[in-house]
Amino acid sequence: MPSTGRRRRFVRRAILLLLLLLALAGCGGSDGTETAAPAGAVRELDNVLALRSDFEADTGKTRLLLLFSPT
Repeated sequence: MPSTGRRRRFVRRAILLLLLLLALAGCGGSDGTETAAPAGAVRELDNVLALRSDFEADTGKTRLLLLFSPT
């Protein structure tokens, strides 16, 4: 009969293996039917009024605004 130390190691390894398999199963890819939305063009805006008019023109759409600083 195996000692309790060996049994504990076996149980720990079995649990770790099970958790690893579950994690890998959750990382499965898609079936390929999903497609990403086409990306819009990146534009440089010179003033806030142009930004505001473009932002308000797309009411009801999801928008992403990124501000980059050279510093």
